[in-house]
Amino acid sequence: MIHINLLPIRKVKRAEASQRQFVYMGMAILATVVGVVFLHLQADGELETIKRRNTIITAEVARLKQEIGDYDKVRAQREELLRQRKTIQGLDAGRTGPVYLLREMSEILSPGKGPTFDRVTYEETLRRDPNAGFNASWDPRRVWMEAYSEDQKHVRIRGAAKSNEDVAEFLKRLNSSVFFSDVNLDSTNQVSGRTVKFVNFMLSANVIY
Repeated sequence: MIHINLLPIRKVKRAEASQRQFVYMGMAILATVVGVVFLHLQADGELETIKRRNTIITAEVARLKQEIGDYDKVRAQREELLRQRKTIQGLDAGRTGPVYLLREMSEILSPGKGPTFDRVTYEETLRRDPNAGFNASWDPRRVWMEAYSEDQKHVRIRGAAKSNEDVAEFLKRLNSSVFFSDVNLDSTNQVSGRTVKFVNFMLSANVIY
């Protein structure tokens, strides 16, 4: 009987099986490593994309903040300019409007002073009517105002005077002033008391400014 020894073949097969297992394990490990590397690279790529997006968003937010800041600054400057303009208009109106006229009225009713007048026009008026001129030596304290109102450059004055002559002198001064025109005496009322006599009057005029 012939005996065949199969041990070397079995050993070779076991060795080959072991090698295949090592190869499979190596391939599995390699595949795992490749997968991990791939996932890592993919994660790095996504991270870089997110970082780039964050950078873009941050820059956009900074730009918007700057624009909003500039807008708020411009709006504040505009509001300040509007306030200044309103203040200037108010001062200008006070300079050329009622305040200026009241100053003229103060000059008319101050001793030693008189109306602001155009000398050429005033002299022509005197040539036409010598009685139209005002009396420089008149005492303006003989007239006092009780009310002054203005509407659309039309004024009404209510006051009192020692006599009708004082009322007439007051009207002459208003007529001579460059800031008044169309001065009219609307009414007078003689008031007599036990110790004092005076005249109440109402007049109207147009103002020029």
